[in-house]
Amino acid sequence: MIGQQIKALRKEKKLTQSQLAEGIITKSMLSMIENGKAEASMRSLREIAKRLDVPVQSLLVDPKEEELQRLVEEIEYAQLSLTPWSEEATNEALEPYLSIEMNSVWQGKAFVIMGDNMEHDSNRDKLLSYYDQAISIFERLGEKNELVMALIGKAYYYILWNQFDEASAQIEQMELMDIRNMSSRTRTEYSMLLVMKELTYEGNLQGAIRHLDGALRHMHQTRTYYRADDVHRTIALCSLYLKDEQRINEAFLKARQYIQFTDDHVAKVRLALSEALYAIHYRRVEQLGHHIQEMEQLLADDYTFVAAIEMSKGVYHAMKGNKESGNAAFNSLWNGMDGWKSHSLIDQAVYFEGVLIGASYGCGIDLVPSIQEAVEKFPNGFYRTHLTGLLQKIKG
Repeated sequence: MIGQQIKALRKEKKLTQSQLAEGIITKSMLSMIENGKAEASMRSLREIAKRLDVPVQSLLVDPKEEELQRLVEEIEYAQLSLTPWSEEATNEALEPYLSIEMNSVWQGKAFVIMGDNMEHDSNRDKLLSYYDQAISIFERLGEKNELVMALIGKAYYYILWNQFDEASAQIEQMELMDIRNMSSRTRTEYSMLLVMKELTYEGNLQGAIRHLDGALRHMHQTRTYYRADDVHRTIALCSLYLKDEQRINEAFLKARQYIQFTDDHVAKVRLALSEALYAIHYRRVEQLGHHIQEMEQLLADDYTFVAAIEMSKGVYHAMKGNKESGNAAFNSLWNGMDGWKSHSLIDQAVYFEGVLIGASYGCGIDLVPSIQEAVEKFPNGFYRTHLTGLLQKIKG
């Protein structure tokens, strides 16, 4: 890439290879550098940059890579908001950069984004191909943190597809990579993956909490609080099924402390949803209504369809005895299934559980057979057992 940049600038300055190389390196050496067959020393690069009248940094940075970095950062930032880039816009922006040989971490990230951008159930081979290309780039560049992040992403998909052996193989590969000495971001995401594995397969809620407590200890040691609110939120949800109210309330309080002075509306909505689930489990209908109102206020004009709100509304109206409104909310949730079925099995399980609780009050009854069919395809783990129990109660 440096050679291509030198060649482009040389032609822009209307210099021959002999004119540029004179007194610095041989013409044949310059030709090899421009064609990517040799590397220039730092001293030579400084002299070449001086003759081209450009900063040496402009030779070291590929303009295409800079463009790609800007795009990737924009897309990643939007993914954290309520207005992510559309699939079409993402593909249109990134595809031109995928066929260029860059040896760039940003190209690896672009492949990951393209994989995540796909409808994962009907495009499994293509999705895995994108991830494998990203993994190959990160391995070649020695980018261990990004490599582990890509392996984590790949493992998530295997769990989502209920391919336990494949997911375990990814996790075993990561266990050999000294994750303890990697960034807080990587360690936290790895801990969250282990939590998902515990909840999806083993059903070990205490084990899941131990992984999360370990992530928090590392945050305190490094004073880097990446996704601290999500970690506390997940502790609260695990404690919810353990019926540990003290730990639930402590975790929610900590999560709120991390986000109360930020403008991160998405994090605040996620927390309000988690608190709504707490209210649902303990049948606290007025508290549930408060959290629904909080979510709607946070989203304001951005609120068109949000699965979490529709599920919460369905349960709220069911508990209130408003069957018509409850059925309408659950039907809205079901009609938007294409949007949320691509989420993790945990998200799906939460929405199914909400409908089943509503069904115990007489709302969403028509959806129960579809939920039963979906639950039968879940891995043999905590959520399958838990939801099967709710289904049996409804059947009497």
